[in-house]
Amino acid sequence: MQELIQQLQEKAGLTAEQAAQSIDVIKEYVKGKLPPFIAGTVDNWFAGMSGKTEEKGESLMDKAGDFLDNAKDTAEDWAEAAKHKVTDFFNKEKGKE
Repeated sequence: MQELIQQLQEKAGLTAEQAAQSIDVIKEYVKGKLPPFIAGTVDNWFAGMSGKTEEKGESLMDKAGDFLDNAKDTAEDWAEAAKHKVTDFFNKEKGKE
């Protein structure tokens, strides 16, 4: 996360404190736009960024791609579970006829 703070300082002219606050605002905004079952992934992704130096060859965009892949997998799992529940519900209703 330090790299992102540094970029915000250099490119947007923010202080370190302003940059850190900006990241918190962005994180909360993103979490608010996602379904609750994915919002926790945002916390995990940002937590993974904080306090770590970037691994060789792994850029912020790589990390963002990993986050999106994880969010997609979570959404697909949730959708599959919902599909099964709806199918079970209608199958039970059919049996009542």
